[in-house]
Amino acid sequence: MKIGYKLIFFILLFPPIFSQENNKAIDLSVAEKIYLQLHSNAYAMDQNIWFKAIVTDSENHIPSNLSRLLYVDLIGPNEQIMAHRLVKLTQGIGKGSFELNKNMPQGRYLIRAYTQWNSNFGDDFMFKAYVDLYAPTQNNDKAPIESLSVVEKEHGRWTLTAELRPQIIGSENERQVQVYLNWGKGKDTIKVNRKGHNLFPLDYEIQEKLDWITLTLDTGQGLHHTKTLVINTPPIDLQFFPESGDIIHGFRNKIGFKAVSLDGKGKMVQGEILDAKSRKVATFRSNHLGMGFFFVEADSTSTYSAKIVYSDSLVTEVTYPLPKVVSKGSILSVSRAKDKIRIQVESNYLNDHVFIKASCRGTDYYLMEGPLREGRLSYHLPSSKLPEGIIVFTLMDEERIPVAERLYFNESEHDRLDISLSTDKKHYGRKESTKLDIEVSGKGSAPTTTDLSILAINKEHWHQGKGETIRSNFLLTSELRGEVEEPDYYFREDSRSRYNNLDALLLTQGWRRYKYPAKRKGAKFYWPQPALAVKGTVRSGFPKRELVRNADISLVTFGKAPTFYTQRTDSMGRFHFLLDDAYGKRMKILLNSKDQEGKKSNYTIFMDTPNSPKVEYEPTISVEEVDSVARAVVKAQKERQKTEAIFDSLYGVTQLDEVVVEGYRLTPERQKAYKQFGEPDVVIEGDVIRSKERKWSYGLYSILMFEYGHQLTIEQFSDGFMLAHVIGGRGEPTLLVVDGKLLTKEEYEFVPQMPPGIVESVEIIKYAKFFVKQYLTVFPETDPLEAPTLGHIISVYTKGGVGIHVTDSPAPGTMESTIEIFSPEKEFYAPKYDRPAEDNQKPDLRSLIHWSPSIKTDQDGKVSASFYNGDIAGDYIIVVEAISEDGRIGYLEKNYSVEAEDY
Repeated sequence: MKIGYKLIFFILLFPPIFSQENNKAIDLSVAEKIYLQLHSNAYAMDQNIWFKAIVTDSENHIPSNLSRLLYVDLIGPNEQIMAHRLVKLTQGIGKGSFELNKNMPQGRYLIRAYTQWNSNFGDDFMFKAYVDLYAPTQNNDKAPIESLSVVEKEHGRWTLTAELRPQIIGSENERQVQVYLNWGKGKDTIKVNRKGHNLFPLDYEIQEKLDWITLTLDTGQGLHHTKTLVINTPPIDLQFFPESGDIIHGFRNKIGFKAVSLDGKGKMVQGEILDAKSRKVATFRSNHLGMGFFFVEADSTSTYSAKIVYSDSLVTEVTYPLPKVVSKGSILSVSRAKDKIRIQVESNYLNDHVFIKASCRGTDYYLMEGPLREGRLSYHLPSSKLPEGIIVFTLMDEERIPVAERLYFNESEHDRLDISLSTDKKHYGRKESTKLDIEVSGKGSAPTTTDLSILAINKEHWHQGKGETIRSNFLLTSELRGEVEEPDYYFREDSRSRYNNLDALLLTQGWRRYKYPAKRKGAKFYWPQPALAVKGTVRSGFPKRELVRNADISLVTFGKAPTFYTQRTDSMGRFHFLLDDAYGKRMKILLNSKDQEGKKSNYTIFMDTPNSPKVEYEPTISVEEVDSVARAVVKAQKERQKTEAIFDSLYGVTQLDEVVVEGYRLTPERQKAYKQFGEPDVVIEGDVIRSKERKWSYGLYSILMFEYGHQLTIEQFSDGFMLAHVIGGRGEPTLLVVDGKLLTKEEYEFVPQMPPGIVESVEIIKYAKFFVKQYLTVFPETDPLEAPTLGHIISVYTKGGVGIHVTDSPAPGTMESTIEIFSPEKEFYAPKYDRPAEDNQKPDLRSLIHWSPSIKTDQDGKVSASFYNGDIAGDYIIVVEAISEDGRIGYLEKNYSVEAEDY
């Protein structure tokens, strides 16, 4: 039977727009894919989270030049952004890290990454990954929600009780907190009052005994904590997904299924399919993720049900109804047949020609047309003619109305990079060098320039193939909504029946949850960001509503050196400055406007401020047993701490004498502050500070650094950030107060450049009063039980109480502000043992041995690298991930070992 087909071109769903910067057309239907390579899913608090970012177009995986700014957030279990990075992208590639510390709460963290352009598509193309952070010792004495239980007070009446401690997650509420309750069949919101010292007892009556109930503690300040109590283990949720949407009478139907437990994770099950007369017509067995498929010869005069007879190690006898059999319908089946894709249509109501469309990532590749013969049609399509990844086959009737859809994963060697890696040895001694030679090639054609990352890690600390990799992200998870458990499991060569597992995944999770075609969401439009920028509008009149056209506007940025920019506002009164690259936390800027005649104006400048997407944090349903990776991470952290303590004990600590204040002016404002923080030990008057100002001075800290080094030190970081420390004691932390008010940690960056002209005095308070309370106010994410009990305060008073943000009164038509700039790229440090003199006696207990996030191959596709191992013997793994300029990806793992005895 001859069936015709033709290649059609993709038609844009949205008309193109033109970039503001270069007038190049931008396709509104093409989102950007974002992938962050992480070396683990579990981290100790004394480690860094290193990541490589790859941003591509969503159609062909070609590294994107559309966005050059990537936002990356680390979100804590309190649903707050604990750390933020702005990553510079160069041809779609960027890198960064999060520095962890012991003051961060232990728990499950969300790492998300997004571009401004992708905000047009909601969160469909936002990268998300959950990781667990562990402290060396787990403090289980107190938690935000404790003693959670359900008791029967009288027959048929049950009471939920709990002890709530909102202050542990940083709440400042003293009298009342809000609690959200959810038990599936119903919801409620209640308020809980404090009784006793920081204790909020919950006592809530429910009308029936429940299987489970979830409590969310809301502090009212954006801080949340969620916990689920499982009362009666509910039966497994068994869901069914017919291949084409319905079970059709008279045909052999392929039906996908997924077994899910209360925590949302898949559970292995096996069972039987029974007809209306309880006769067994089929059997089924899932993989370890709870997914699989079976076949049923369906009859619309009967009903069908599934009985689970085994689930993991739990025997059960639960029965589930299958979807009702429909008498009329069509089935679109797609299967693998060696190097071809077999497509088959079966229908008992379509009688004429049908069309089958094949598309991938929103692009249409083939349209096949053919007649049905006795209700059937089959076709074989070479798999090499389609891209690698998820292919959507759509069945349409003769009027080209879709009637069925099927997702299929296509493998194509032509779309891959082949990576070969050789090591100079298979077994190494402790602190011995490992040398790598890597070669990248492609099927059929040589690859273009390829960007590689190289990771070497103790195998116990690796995610063991259960996490995300470049191949699982770009080809699978980035195109499906919802979480895919153990995504790289579907690509591992040692995974048996992986074709069937991929098919089961797409039959179940992919069923009507495909992200393409990409659709713009919301009325607001977001432009791509080609560079750091300052943009906004100029307005005049009262109440500043009239937009000013053709106004002269100038911008000065105060980075390492002042930089000047000028332009005129457009017909909408807008300005848009593209800036040179700058690195640090924030950068001070000054905007100035003039009228069309170049004269000073009283215009008002409004600057656009980007909004961070809403945090969508999915709390875990239940506490599971700590896995092997987590145990290894915690154990290694304890060993590193023990080693540090031993070596620190070899060195003494020098105590510095305290400086006694001779006199100071007491005002009512100061008296109030002294009651809150304590009296100062040192007072430096503003006149004295100004007398020590030099031509090269660039702010308050520059004077204190060079003139008062015997009383305080200024710590300088690579990104330009400066932190002041009071000298004295054993290195206790120092907090900042301005005009009697504690500064937030975000405000610390504004103090170093405060002009001496506005400073009335600087006061040093050693061992401030109520320091734990003060510290938790500045760092609310800290576990109260781990907050430092001793510390110091530097208190600055300004003339007229103008504070940290005001230099002098801004002139009319001007605006002072700060903007976010690129986060500094911290280099991965690893010791070298190439010379005996540098052979440190201190044990090297690193688990992450090597991290090179971005290196380029030469013109022959080759590159070499080397690194030194540590002192921990065991098995190690080298992971290489690659992407070429033409969008092909590659992945390789290589094992080696470090022996206890030097090799």
